[in-house]
Amino acid sequence: MKSLFAAFCLLLLTLGALRAADLPAYTPDSNHPRGAVPAAYTWDLKPLFDSDAGFEAGLVRLREEIPALAPFSGRLADPATLFGCLDLYFRLHNDANKLTLYANLRQSTALTDDTANALVTRSLAVMDELMRAATFIRRELLALPEAQVAAAIQAEPRLAPYRAYVENLQRRAPRVLSADGERALGLLGDNLWAEIDLNELPSGHEDTHGAILSELALPKVKDATGKEVQLTLSNYGRLRASPSRDVRREAVAGLFGTLRKHEQSLASTLAGQVRLDVAYARARGYDTALAAYLDKDNVSPAVYDNLVNAVNAHLPLLHRYVALRQKVLGLPDIRIYDLYIPIVAGVEKDIPFSEAQQILPAALKPLGAEYGQRLVAGLDPKNGWLDLYPHQDKRSGAFSASTYGPHPWVFMNYQNSLDDMSTLAHEYGHALHSDLAMKAQSYPDYRYTTLLAEIASTCNEMLLSDYLVARADSDAEKAYLLVERLESIRTTIFRQTMFAEFERAIHTLHEQGVPLTAAKLEATYRELAQRYYGPGFTLGEDDGLEWAYIPHFYYKYYVYSYATGLSSGIAIADRVRELGEPAVQAYLGMLKGGCSRPPLDLLKEAGVDLTTPAPVEAAMKTFERTLDEVEQLLSKG
Repeated sequence: MKSLFAAFCLLLLTLGALRAADLPAYTPDSNHPRGAVPAAYTWDLKPLFDSDAGFEAGLVRLREEIPALAPFSGRLADPATLFGCLDLYFRLHNDANKLTLYANLRQSTALTDDTANALVTRSLAVMDELMRAATFIRRELLALPEAQVAAAIQAEPRLAPYRAYVENLQRRAPRVLSADGERALGLLGDNLWAEIDLNELPSGHEDTHGAILSELALPKVKDATGKEVQLTLSNYGRLRASPSRDVRREAVAGLFGTLRKHEQSLASTLAGQVRLDVAYARARGYDTALAAYLDKDNVSPAVYDNLVNAVNAHLPLLHRYVALRQKVLGLPDIRIYDLYIPIVAGVEKDIPFSEAQQILPAALKPLGAEYGQRLVAGLDPKNGWLDLYPHQDKRSGAFSASTYGPHPWVFMNYQNSLDDMSTLAHEYGHALHSDLAMKAQSYPDYRYTTLLAEIASTCNEMLLSDYLVARADSDAEKAYLLVERLESIRTTIFRQTMFAEFERAIHTLHEQGVPLTAAKLEATYRELAQRYYGPGFTLGEDDGLEWAYIPHFYYKYYVYSYATGLSSGIAIADRVRELGEPAVQAYLGMLKGGCSRPPLDLLKEAGVDLTTPAPVEAAMKTFERTLDEVEQLLSKG
């Protein structure tokens, strides 16, 4: 069996090498127009719609079908009728999801294109129309005795795929309002009852935030060669990590100084999102927005508290790492723009996509042949999953998105760095999680919850790190790669927990009646940054504005899942290394589980219990061991 698997992996790598030879040469440049990027490196949206005209036809078709839900109203006590209603509703919902996904993917590569922006607006409108037409389903199901609904599911076998959906509705029955109340919240866009994936549909405040960022008049800066380049959100991360401190300083000052000019608008926008979150939570009887948005995924606030408390208990480790950076770099002080530069010189090298395309399947080989096969398919540009390179008018960052049926889509701004390859591994974790879940579950059960969302992605990152460290050919390269591991934990556990504290703090301030002014937001963020990075860290005049360009603060208590995700991912990677096939199968079972069972239960079956601080404590031990090893390696030089 092992020899067959080894042969399979060799075949995957050989096929990867053949594909790499066929890929067109291209040097990434965020200032290029999209048309300059070879078509091979842009995704194919045809599995959703073959064109904008196809989108239009799909939208018209959905609008025509939505009224077909109305005749089911008042008749859901009958098992056959209940099946017919749910079957139609979920089919229409999937159709609406395809519309919103197509529109969002189109817009992400054409931010200032009025046509693409209009597609987003119109897709959201038809989704709202569907959700309003379907409000009677929740109301009537919750009016029926639980025993009667259970008997209906037992009597009508075709209702089995909807069991978890119905049980989750009944779990939150006390949070349902009157018919008029539900209608009003639905008109306002309440998403606390979005039981199935809406592809992270944005609120109006999130849209406004994105619009402000897209219109920022960022300055030109000089790169490490002295060449003047246009600062963009896409190249900001690369410039911030430049070997030249002047370049790093200028890039951060350019972004944060520009954000300062818009701080009132940005503060008003974030405050509006917080007000909306709290209003929805209070309308449904929750004490806090935190409780509301975690309960949506059947997660206790204790998980959030465990994370924050465990990370805060280990902040001296982060302070020690920040001090090591300052010492190794020989800096008079250490600032935000010194946190992203490699501290081992002369080791970093470019990793073109063609190399990453071969490395990732080899690094993720421990996850088995099934996982490896889908990974290779997804990484092959001809299959249309991937939009790889930055360009003008393209959103910054990276993400994966999917809807039930077609393959997932992966959005990147790949610029040939190790960090970019790690991000690629991260996003394919999301993509394959969705891919495996939709193949194993029905539409109502394939979407994984926030708590599970960042586990597959961060597990991939850790396995990639292990693979690269094991193959380092010098102490310097090993130290460099171990520092990258430290950086992964710093940015994904420490930094995202800091973000989680900021999100909780600003919601709590509003819940206590404190106005969320620009000054209050900045002061709150500065206090957290100083506490996290330590007394030796120096904050610049505008560094407290970093919150203003982080889109995740509009995602309603999502950021904590990055930190719990990496903690869980580290634990699962450890189990895979130690236990082999049984751990792999338990992990794949979680990925395939979607939301068919409560997320904490699915995770426990994979060997991780987030109701205790143990996974976060274990991640902190990994950070400490890695830091010890880095200090030892650097002391040799």
